[in-house]
Amino acid sequence: MKASRQRAILRILGRRQVHNQEELLRYLEKEGIKATQATISRDLAQMKIVKMHNPENDTAFFSIPSDSLQVVPDVIHSVSGIVSIDFSAPICVIKTSPGYANMIGAVIDTKCGSMVMGTVAGDDTLFLVLKQGVTPEDFKAFLSEKIPGSETKFL
Repeated sequence: MKASRQRAILRILGRRQVHNQEELLRYLEKEGIKATQATISRDLAQMKIVKMHNPENDTAFFSIPSDSLQVVPDVIHSVSGIVSIDFSAPICVIKTSPGYANMIGAVIDTKCGSMVMGTVAGDDTLFLVLKQGVTPEDFKAFLSEKIPGSETKFL
């Protein structure tokens, strides 16, 4: 069942841009596959499917990496998907528009391993834990570099 569900996910993502997990669940249901959001979330992580940003129309969509490496941008070129960034050291909470949390988390996971212990992303909220000795100010400087304009979202 898992293998057929994952093959269906690849087939769906290969045919069209899917912007969030709810939309993916609807396409799976049309193919007769019932699943929960949690199951789909685990499938996407296991399959290394990430959210990519399309700066032309400022949308995010699921992308299948061309190889086994996660392909994420060095810089996110727009902060329009970010609603707010707040800290309660050593935790950072980034609120996003629906569908953006995974993409932003992928950039942070890939580009900031020395500062962040890990991230947990939902559809519109990203939790991350800073490593011992990393201050919110250090991380704000990183975010300002990787996500230009993010400083306007700090609470």
